[in-house]
Amino acid sequence: MTITSIGRRARTTMALCAGAALLGLSACGADVDTPPETPAGAAETDADDTSDGGGEQDQQSSEGGDASDEESASDGGGEEEEEEAGDGAGADEGAGEDGGEPGASGERTRIMLVTDLGTDDTRGEGAPALTDDDLAALLAAPFEGTAECEDELVLEPGAAATGCLGPASFDTTEPHQEWVANVVFVPSEDGFQNGSTVAVLFSTGTELPTAADGLLDEDVSLTGVGFGSMFGAEPLSADEVAESTLQTLTSENAYVPVNTMAEWSDVTCEDGLDFTEFETVDCEATTTDGTTWGLLVAPGTYADNDQGLLVGISVPRDG
Repeated sequence: MTITSIGRRARTTMALCAGAALLGLSACGADVDTPPETPAGAAETDADDTSDGGGEQDQQSSEGGDASDEESASDGGGEEEEEEAGDGAGADEGAGEDGGEPGASGERTRIMLVTDLGTDDTRGEGAPALTDDDLAALLAAPFEGTAECEDELVLEPGAAATGCLGPASFDTTEPHQEWVANVVFVPSEDGFQNGSTVAVLFSTGTELPTAADGLLDEDVSLTGVGFGSMFGAEPLSADEVAESTLQTLTSENAYVPVNTMAEWSDVTCEDGLDFTEFETVDCEATTTDGTTWGLLVAPGTYADNDQGLLVGISVPRDG
């Protein structure tokens, strides 16, 4: 308030002096051009143009609009510095929440289910195995890129997983992404009720999350299908998981079609799925003859296809 009063008195004094000077000149007959009248509010507009649009500058204008240009520039500069500092802090906080290293919370586990391993069923002494080069070729093939694997993968139940480096995406085909290869099982051609065959499940990271390790069980036969790039963008409810699981079981386009292996009629699930967490949900499928089958359902963020579901049908084996 003190600064504003001084400014007003100073302007009043200057205005009186200027008026006296003009009167004096007019009395002497001097030819003086009268400056054009300044439109009302122009001074306030000029001051606003130099400000940063902050609330403090608007308040000063509403109280009289007579704060000095020097004060306005000073206030505006201070506010701009504070805003810039605030924006920088917000950007850093956002990077910490949404960014981060691969494998951080919120990053989806991507998978590849490979059912054609290029091997035959001829068993010599011991279980067959994929060499490290053969395994790397399976990982790299969909991306038309390159990959490297640490060791061979023995194709038998409970076999140790093998770590690999492979492409991160179709746009980045160099071997930069960590993958892990596990032995899994898929329904045999005679139907999941009559046996299974070996397959390989690749997943990003250094190991399959423990919340999904039931998928590696010899009694679980896997299939899956992609539904589209936006599928699972938001968490799915239990009913939505059940509906999509039934579509997987009845799809002709599944990785291993099981639509003709049983007359699927209904699916119920105990919980929903959040695709940011790679874990299984317990479900139950019913056929038209009243037979029920236990299911393990996991998010299917397929690296070589659309997003969908990975469905394991539990079939206890005798002996």
